[in-house]
Amino acid sequence: MSSGLLGRVKAGWRAFQGWRRHRPFGAGMFLLPASAVIGLPPYASFRLGDVVLSIRTMGGMSALLIAALLLICAVSLWSRPQYRVAAGVTAILVSLVALVSSNLGGFLVGTALGLVGGALAVSWAPPTADERDGDEEGGSGPSRTRLAGVAVLLVGAVVGAPAASPSASAATTAVPSGRVWVLTASVLHLTGLRYHGVSTTRVGGVEVEVLRFTANRIDITSLVQVSELVDGHLGRITAPPGSVSTATGQPIELLTLRLKGTLSVLGLVGLPVDFTPDRPPPLVLPSLTFTDVTVVNTDLRHARLTIPAAKITVT
Repeated sequence: MSSGLLGRVKAGWRAFQGWRRHRPFGAGMFLLPASAVIGLPPYASFRLGDVVLSIRTMGGMSALLIAALLLICAVSLWSRPQYRVAAGVTAILVSLVALVSSNLGGFLVGTALGLVGGALAVSWAPPTADERDGDEEGGSGPSRTRLAGVAVLLVGAVVGAPAASPSASAATTAVPSGRVWVLTASVLHLTGLRYHGVSTTRVGGVEVEVLRFTANRIDITSLVQVSELVDGHLGRITAPPGSVSTATGQPIELLTLRLKGTLSVLGLVGLPVDFTPDRPPPLVLPSLTFTDVTVVNTDLRHARLTIPAAKITVT
């Protein structure tokens, strides 16, 4: 009898472990106490002997609303993990709002718990295929915390700048259709951005999956772009450090194999992201800023790229 009960307990624990690994469970565990710490103080009373203490300060209704939002975010992380980035960003924002609207965010403790929970939600990534296979075989699988949050990238097309190489004319076609080209920048700011999902294109005669984005304008600081030319040579376009290159179009269409960098959240928090067709962005806002960006693309359409004092070389 005891061995049968122990077996059921072990089976239940393994089922729970599998369920937990497929959602940002730890993030929800931070948001639940954050909700309580922020929501309860304005309504709490404490008795010390014959003396009753009540914390009836500002923010009663706002504390209740923020606590409810944090609770909803925690529940959604467990029940709808595909919306983890939206829930995580919401938790971060309302935890910051609690600082000025609800007793210093539950005397700073609630805000701290909310920020940690929100960051964990944004950073969580679902198990890979290998990890899922490991779960099915009874293995625990490695834990993952990939910081990510939202978005995308681009650039390169018509260069209106002086050449610095005898072969500069060949490099003006530095964004060939169906060829891989790599953009790096210290800052990348995109406006009018939209993510259209995973698409397919051909690279070197092979069909590959890509992320498809459109944007109205792209500002690139300290641009460096390397692309493969038709004859097998590499074309390199470099802008002066600190200069801002711009890409405009109505809209610009970009096919991306990989976007890696740091996403700036309100200019306060940097979240490392690494988006690929296997790990697409769960949420893309209309305006995004990345720093220390590397973007691998295969195609760019309907764009005009202006690079101040560009240096073009072919190797």
